Amino acid sequence: MIPTNGLGNSVRLTQSAYRTATSETVRALQNGGSDQDMADVWGVSSGTVANVRNKNNDLSGMPLLKLGEQFGPEALDTVLALIGARAVRRDAITVDVSAIPCDVAKTVPLLIELLADGDCSVSDVRALDQAGAIDCLGRVADLLRNKRDAMRLGAVA
Repeated sequence: MIPTNGLGNSVRLTQSAYRTATSETVRALQNGGSDQDMADVWGVSSGTVANVRNKNNDLSGMPLLKLGEQFGPEALDTVLALIGARAVRRDAITVDVSAIPCDVAKTVPLLIELLADGDCSVSDVRALDQAGAIDCLGRVADLLRNKRDAMRLGAVA
């Protein structure tokens, strides 16, 4: 059996889809600037910028990689979405979610969703309390405080 990546494609993978994705990428990065301005930053010719933006040719590998180099790997997300993936920096902090205790792992998405705006409203607290997230995190905090205090007293090596 041939192994698969397990990602699944979100769209049919065709040259047309690739041209559309690279065009969307370049237009978004160009942000209304001229083809020459984009070419200067990207390190390609203004003709390449125009051709990709207008879906007139296929962007080869090296200019595609230069996009990631100049604008960050996330600049390639539109193209990588064709295979159901996205790019992250090599030094990005990653978490092996399978190593997170189950009760803690269940609280993380809700915490991110509710506190992403940097505010902790009454409705946020109610939702966290109803989901048991506050008590769960309280238990984790107690565990850590107790271990820290024991270490400070020299009771734990």
